[in-house]
Amino acid sequence: MKIKVNEVELDVTPGTSVIDAVFAAGHDVPYFCSQEYMSPIGACRMCLAKIGAPRKDRATNDWILDEETGEPKIFWFPNPMATCTTQVMEGMVVDTISKDVKKAQNAMVEFTLVNHPLDCPTCDKGGACELQDRAYEYGSGESRFVFDKRHQEKHHALSELITLDRERCIHCKRCVRYFEEVPGDEVLDFIERGGHTYIGTLEDGLPSPFTGNITDICPVGALLDTTSRFRGRNWEYHHTDTTSLDDPSGAALRIDTRTGRIERIKAGLNDDVNKTWIDDGTRFGHEYADAEDRITRPMVRRDGTLVETTWADAAREIAERIAGMDGTRIGIALRGDATLEEGVAAKALADHLGSGRLDTAPRPAASVLPDGAAATLRDVATSDALFVVGDPTEEAGIVDLRIKDALKGVEPAPLFPHGPAIADLRLKERMPRKREILTICAPYRTDLMKHAGQAHVPPATSMVDLLHALAERASATVDGGTPSGAWDDALGMTAAEADALITRMRSSTRGVMIWSAFVSNDPRADEAARTFAKSVGAKTLILGPMANTAGLERISVLPSHDRYDYASMFTPETKALFLASLDPAVDPKVADRLRELDLLVVHAAFPTATSALADVVLPAVTGYEKDGTTLNVEGRLLPVRAAPVEAGTATDFTGVVKQLGEAFGTRLEGRSVKSARRVLRKLLDVDAAELPTTGQPLPPVRGKASGARAVREYARATGDALIVPSMVRVEHLDRNPHLRAERGDAALRAHPATLHAHGLTSGDVVTLPIGGIPRQLRVTASEGVPEGLWLAPTLPEQPVGLYDANLAAMVRERSATAEVA
Repeated sequence: MKIKVNEVELDVTPGTSVIDAVFAAGHDVPYFCSQEYMSPIGACRMCLAKIGAPRKDRATNDWILDEETGEPKIFWFPNPMATCTTQVMEGMVVDTISKDVKKAQNAMVEFTLVNHPLDCPTCDKGGACELQDRAYEYGSGESRFVFDKRHQEKHHALSELITLDRERCIHCKRCVRYFEEVPGDEVLDFIERGGHTYIGTLEDGLPSPFTGNITDICPVGALLDTTSRFRGRNWEYHHTDTTSLDDPSGAALRIDTRTGRIERIKAGLNDDVNKTWIDDGTRFGHEYADAEDRITRPMVRRDGTLVETTWADAAREIAERIAGMDGTRIGIALRGDATLEEGVAAKALADHLGSGRLDTAPRPAASVLPDGAAATLRDVATSDALFVVGDPTEEAGIVDLRIKDALKGVEPAPLFPHGPAIADLRLKERMPRKREILTICAPYRTDLMKHAGQAHVPPATSMVDLLHALAERASATVDGGTPSGAWDDALGMTAAEADALITRMRSSTRGVMIWSAFVSNDPRADEAARTFAKSVGAKTLILGPMANTAGLERISVLPSHDRYDYASMFTPETKALFLASLDPAVDPKVADRLRELDLLVVHAAFPTATSALADVVLPAVTGYEKDGTTLNVEGRLLPVRAAPVEAGTATDFTGVVKQLGEAFGTRLEGRSVKSARRVLRKLLDVDAAELPTTGQPLPPVRGKASGARAVREYARATGDALIVPSMVRVEHLDRNPHLRAERGDAALRAHPATLHAHGLTSGDVVTLPIGGIPRQLRVTASEGVPEGLWLAPTLPEQPVGLYDANLAAMVRERSATAEVA
């Protein structure tokens, strides 16, 4: 429909808000309460405009014409209108620049500033404050109020991660609406009335894993990230737009650095992936990069002691010690968050050495590449039937949020020239959710289950059997057949529930099945899941255990021989090992084997149990300091850009290969990011150097199983300890003090009855051998854990799955009662 904004004629889509039409016309209007991806409410009254529209004669249904011009007569609303809650209509005329409109906007700025403290010089938001900008653009420049302003509590800790300054709050309600509309956790609200109104919570802290986003959307300095308070001013930061390497979702980030240190992480905009949201593990988990024990120079073992040296000397030491060594007895392993460029470099090094022992860890037993095209995150957000196996909240938080988008039943709005819709009028406060479209299956109660229509908690040992039974039942009814054989309700789902799930998925037009490492770590479960998805016609989304697991598999950073995989590197056949950002020595048996190697080279950013055994230690960069490319869960190629962090001579694995190549006297492919990208261009037919920040989808390939997977035998999963995904990277927790203070130590979760049976109390700290690895964990009681089962968070060296817990060897390090005393 055609409208006119300040004499600019536009053709806009019906249903568009007036505020978006104003911005589409190239004009501006101030606003505080509206926020992309949230409901418009017209609370701040800043986006006022003079609005008029033609009318039709009720008798003739013809436009009422202006007698002078002969054109449809414009009837103006008697008062200025909030453009964020007003929908465009045919022939509408909008005025945002007249004297009366400017006066109304100025009055609202003045009203907002009545009780707002003028502490811009000490406010962290100074220089990036929307109120500051609007006061300059639309205010009068002087105040008529000389009375003492309202005083409220300052520096109020909503949690260990979020600080609220109540005096600065302008009651825009963005944060309140965010919790209800995005993660679905209603924890904030307005308390009291009138001039006494403040934002608060009745809960203990902010019980949500997505709290930090309110610091991004707060238009003033009322809500602040505790990790970055008083660290610097906005104009002093260097801003780096990059991609998260914390999980496989590929969320867009903005890293703010100052004097070589990461000060804060904010969400970037990627409409197809994370919109403008990130989880708390990603936002607040950066402090470890500045830890005092950072490895910044190479070290070589001399007389039993690691001493610092130069890169050239370290590379020469390695070259001399592997000269003449049988290449098939040399292993190379990267962690699953290595970039594609690092994967190319590792392959080049393996080819030069003649090694077939190249692998990534943790790598699931089954492929994480789908059969055909993966479901995109937009497919998830628009799905009309979702079947989730696992815990995406902890494994890939953005997937959790896109699932909740689907429950709203609102198609994502197209992007305007100015970006996402500022006011999508289809979104409402407390709008009903279509919970019936979501079915979740996991061996314990997950956070997402409270939003699901159907939630099933089968025994951990029955997950494979349940998926097989579902696959068989779905396959038998593809052509309308009748299910054959008896159904075992002990699997965790009744026959009626199974039939209802199959019917719902098959009758949907946009069904999606999502599964995580609970499935991928067992090839039989993976095969059953793929069969079920194919039988019901659902797209699939497979969550890898780390950020680039799918990408590294896509470019075949895999063992080149049937007998070789990561585990085979710790057999007596191996004589030399290159380990990048991995710490297998946390397993005492593996540590004993590492001591027997002729050469152990560790590429690490921090001291670990493995680096303590190494012959050569090479300094590594963190994921924030890498240039490269990653492939996210939906098959989207995304750019990773390095933030300027002071890390001495640390480098990524391409730098390692460059130094080793010089010591070998040859130029290896992958000796730099630029060199590796030439290889990637041939492999993927994409120039990674030209990727936009929002990335580029890759054409699909059929999931392929490596030879290592084909020959290994997988026994039925048993054990009484279940390693589960964790949004918080446990390996970095000790170096992330704020995140640790909020989320607590790595937890050992169990049912209260289980704890009582073992004489434990919630809060006790114990060391429990799980799968042979001693894990020091804080005991936490949880009704959502089945009795007799223990839950512990995953490590890169201990992926998701069932393990034996040596309860007889459990040692109580500290008791909760003693700690309180």
